[in-house]
Amino acid sequence: MFPGSRSRHSLRRLNRLAPIHAVVSAALQAIGDTVLQPVVVLSGIAFLLGGSNYQVAAFAVIAVATWACAPLFLLVVGSFSGRPYPVVAVAGIVRLGAIVVFGVVGLRIDDISPGRIVSTLIWTYLAYQVATSVAIQSSASLIVSGTPRSRQSMVFRQRALASVAAAVISAFAIWSVFRSDGTFQDSIGLILLLAALATLSATWFLLSIPGGGIGSARSNPERLFAAAVNPFRAAAFRRFISFKILLALAVAVDPFLIVYGFQRLGLEVEYIGLAVVALAGGQAIGHLVWPKWVARHGPRVPFQVATLLRLLLLTWVIALPALSTSSTYANRFDTPEVAMRGFALGFVLLGLAASMGASANQRYLLDVSPRGVTQGPILAGNMVATLTAFAPFGVAWLLGRHELERVLWAAAGAMIVALLASGLLVESSVRLRSAPGSWRSRRQTARTV
Repeated sequence: MFPGSRSRHSLRRLNRLAPIHAVVSAALQAIGDTVLQPVVVLSGIAFLLGGSNYQVAAFAVIAVATWACAPLFLLVVGSFSGRPYPVVAVAGIVRLGAIVVFGVVGLRIDDISPGRIVSTLIWTYLAYQVATSVAIQSSASLIVSGTPRSRQSMVFRQRALASVAAAVISAFAIWSVFRSDGTFQDSIGLILLLAALATLSATWFLLSIPGGGIGSARSNPERLFAAAVNPFRAAAFRRFISFKILLALAVAVDPFLIVYGFQRLGLEVEYIGLAVVALAGGQAIGHLVWPKWVARHGPRVPFQVATLLRLLLLTWVIALPALSTSSTYANRFDTPEVAMRGFALGFVLLGLAASMGASANQRYLLDVSPRGVTQGPILAGNMVATLTAFAPFGVAWLLGRHELERVLWAAAGAMIVALLASGLLVESSVRLRSAPGSWRSRRQTARTV
């Protein structure tokens, strides 16, 4: 066989394997993301290892800020190169470096002080999350370039289902690790090794997809800025942003919910795992429910329901310690484990609410945007999300002056205001007016958080 024909044969074989690699990569990435869950797992680890309130909040800040900034970064990079493979490759190399650190910490965790573990996890998670956000949000173009057109929609559906299934399975694995007889630091080391192996494998499968054949149009930074500023002139978009800011201020307490359980209920370590199972289960249910609901009824009602679910979660978390010490509880139950299980299972509400964001945010911005002008509102939404991502640091500052329970009550009040503000969101028929000369390209639509 001639070298040329052999290379063509290899390329055809890679193209046939590309859909499988895309699905397997998504499943493995979901395992890594579940193990490194910032609101439950990493914040709980930071608290139990003696980390400060700012260190507890840091993981949630990093997760949201990097995901919101990634589309902006990709569009700037797109002004120099429109091909996705080099971006994914560089992000993969950075991510591999972070994975090595996670693995080393997991292997040598008994030789590292608790404070050093927390600080190392924060800085490593920052590098990992920056690279992961860029790689994942670039991977759609890479998969499109390496997958036959007739199979693309099916591949993306399979990736979503595989991610949900893998997240639930890995959540049960985390629960099993934390329920084992080993020490807490041994459990941390084991799940870090699991995250490292899963993410390493996910990176390999993603980079095995042949890319480079399809590029996107190069962007103009000046036009990007103009496109991001223009949506703020419309009342429909300003209402949406006001609602999202209020909601972000309320959900800033999320990293401290598990902390409240440790402080007030005396949660055992195994309930970190049960909370992750509940969170993954809620996200799996939301994956099945929200897209159909949004497609049928529009995004406003799902926004309201998700906000109500978060309000119910805050109410449940705040009320449960008082209920667990009441005479009614004492007459029915002999041990505090029932209250602990109830606390952890309450995170299913958080999973349901969090899984709504991707489908409802995108649909709302598409509905209120002029036809063909979607990039500006989505970029503006990501810019605001980047700023509000730092709200958990404000909560950490408040905890230096007030008790956590009072801060949670304040968050519940902000959630009520956000719920009322959601009634001002417009119906799908309202559209923004485009300014003369606005950029109408759909070719590099960014994703929202």
